Amino acid sequence: MRSFDYSVEFFRERHKLVLLFSIPFFFALLIPMLVSAPTFISLGGVFLRTGSIPELDYFQMGITIIAYLVSLFIIADSIVNLNLLIKSKKTMTKVGGEVMRAMGTYAVTIFLIYTLSVLLMLVLQLLTFDFAYRGILLPIASMVLGIVLFFVPPAVVIDGMKPWHAISASAVLAVKKLPHVLFWAILGAVAITVAEFVFLYLPYPFGVYLTMLFNSVVIIPFLLIYQTFIYMKKYPLAH
Repeated sequence: MRSFDYSVEFFRERHKLVLLFSIPFFFALLIPMLVSAPTFISLGGVFLRTGSIPELDYFQMGITIIAYLVSLFIIADSIVNLNLLIKSKKTMTKVGGEVMRAMGTYAVTIFLIYTLSVLLMLVLQLLTFDFAYRGILLPIASMVLGIVLFFVPPAVVIDGMKPWHAISASAVLAVKKLPHVLFWAILGAVAITVAEFVFLYLPYPFGVYLTMLFNSVVIIPFLLIYQTFIYMKKYPLAH
């Protein structure tokens, strides 16, 4: 549980910078809602209704794709910045210049990996649209993909790995650290559910947006910090 304790300590010490780097998460979630995309809000997140995709014309489909790509890049860049914040503390380096350089390296790498994973899941959803066991297959596929890619951000940012190396290293480490990964997932699910429940009683749509904001500046950044500290347990000096 040291990784969890380190994460809490880091979040408390660097909360101002964490907040600064986390605000883009909120705007990234808002972008898909501002276009005429078949989206819905659940547990403070924005999701695409794949069953409604055939109803979109080419213009709507193009705008939707652009919106999701922009949103995904903002998410990737914010993830990179939070990891750089941790890296700066551990290596005693300054964040400023590295944040700017990361936009053209780390952020693009993570963006491309995440884009390919989203496309893979989208194709799988469309191919299994009439499949009887779709409700079982998709969650399993999503879980496996999530585990494989779990440590991609810290692998790219902390160790500077290339895409395929980062994916393979992430998969190997995720299997080794599977109890930690599962605890991370359970913790995230509980935290997001509690936040949804608390803000549920506020008038619509304030409760919805406050849930998204809280997730963006508290829950998501903490989970990302915790994820990175789990990754760094592979180094003896990180214990």
